[in-house]
Amino acid sequence: MSVPMAEEVNSLVEIPREDWIQLRELYADRNTDPHGSMCINNYINWVQQEPELPVRVLSLNGDWQREGTFLITVDMGTNLQHLYFNTLSDDLSRVTKAVECLKPSNDEYLFFGYSSRFDSLVRNIGKTCTGITKELSIVDVVWYYASKQVVSTFTVEVPNGIRLDNLSIKDAETINEIWPHRADNSVKFVRRLIQFNVNIGAYDETGKLVAWCLRLPIGALGLLQVLESHKRLGLGSLMVRALSKKINDLGDSVVAPVVPQNTASRSMFEKLGFQQIDTGYWAE
Repeated sequence: MSVPMAEEVNSLVEIPREDWIQLRELYADRNTDPHGSMCINNYINWVQQEPELPVRVLSLNGDWQREGTFLITVDMGTNLQHLYFNTLSDDLSRVTKAVECLKPSNDEYLFFGYSSRFDSLVRNIGKTCTGITKELSIVDVVWYYASKQVVSTFTVEVPNGIRLDNLSIKDAETINEIWPHRADNSVKFVRRLIQFNVNIGAYDETGKLVAWCLRLPIGALGLLQVLESHKRLGLGSLMVRALSKKINDLGDSVVAPVVPQNTASRSMFEKLGFQQIDTGYWAE
């Protein structure tokens, strides 16, 4: 008589912080992937600056070195758990199982900027994952990339009456107030972006912040904004060029997500030489 096979039991096992660098190195060639080396490096840098930051890097059953399958969960204090995930394998079964292991949380999960190859995984995950308790709302973006050669041509010519500088933590309230994707307590997220990542702000002669661009945890340009009073002065393009050069100087790739309907922004990025390399998605 045959003995029935025991049902496979999977679980998420935390990857120790001292191993995060090794995980990042596995993704060294994934330097334009939303959840590639820049994303992992972002959280390595963040926890170095704020060791108590609630960031967990998880693997399926503790086995991550073979194909680099991982999840990152981050409690941003905004009623959302930011979720990042990836695998080096073309077979998505293990990373799917890893996401399915997510446990229910008092906070909702935000699938933060994943690439197109995971689209079907996320769209179907709510049917099998006990940690996802509602139908996900999914937004797509055009995923742009500017090569180092393109960024090397960028100039930073500042109009009269405008001063460029690093953003200050006190600017977070202004930025969050007119951010189209703001949510309850999202100002905490904006503060961390300002505190831990490179950024750029444009200030008028009175010291008022009139334009800005920040860097997202996935390494991309984000939260680009120009006040209505200062539009049509080329400040949006200036913010992109200035921050792109900062990121390029770090040795990182310059990428940016733009919603397809924002034809003005898409035209600006394409005029600067950015090329579409993928479609990205946010889901919550």
